[in-house]
Amino acid sequence: WKYDGVNAPSMVANINPNDDSDPTYLTVLNNELYFQANDGASNPELWKYTGSGNPSLVAEIIPSPLYGSSPQELIVFNNELYFRANGGSGAELWKMMHGTSSAILVANINPSGSSNPTYLTVFNNELYFAADDGTNGQELWKYDGVNAPSMVADINSGDSSYPGYLTVFNDELYFSANGGTNGQELWKYDGVNAPVMVADINSGTWDSNP
Repeated sequence: WKYDGVNAPSMVANINPNDDSDPTYLTVLNNELYFQANDGASNPELWKYTGSGNPSLVAEIIPSPLYGSSPQELIVFNNELYFRANGGSGAELWKMMHGTSSAILVANINPSGSSNPTYLTVFNNELYFAADDGTNGQELWKYDGVNAPSMVADINSGDSSYPGYLTVFNDELYFSANGGTNGQELWKYDGVNAPVMVADINSGTWDSNP
């Protein structure tokens, strides 16, 4: 649907005539609207809308009638569209260059399963996210757009720190994490030094769950 701020909201297109298309993760890249949708034939895949005509399927990452790639966490970084998708070998980090219909796997961070990159956030001209490489659990990762993605820090050694809700504030990256001692608390990262806990809001091993 769309709304111009004055007239009544109107439906742009009935993408799935037989059911819900469930458009989600709406993100703008170069004056085009990208999102995940299900037309009933390709299942959840990457779609776009130029502002006129009908929305179109950008890429069928998994050409299967059974399930789609389910592109999620859409974000623009370096004038390219990044997202999490399952190309058949687990949910990993993908991207699509503007003006193309080719979705590219950035890296298979967890070769034995899914790394499940989440909370994609741009900070200091790099793309940060939570991911699980299959060895260190879910930790904080980053990607500079050129080199392979790398883990920023193993915040909870031997387990997952579950970094989440990444947000840039005062030129630092803030997030929720569990360091293994104080529960899920507020952490930050300045881009240079190791991530540090801001405060143990719920003292001891209890979670404050920011």
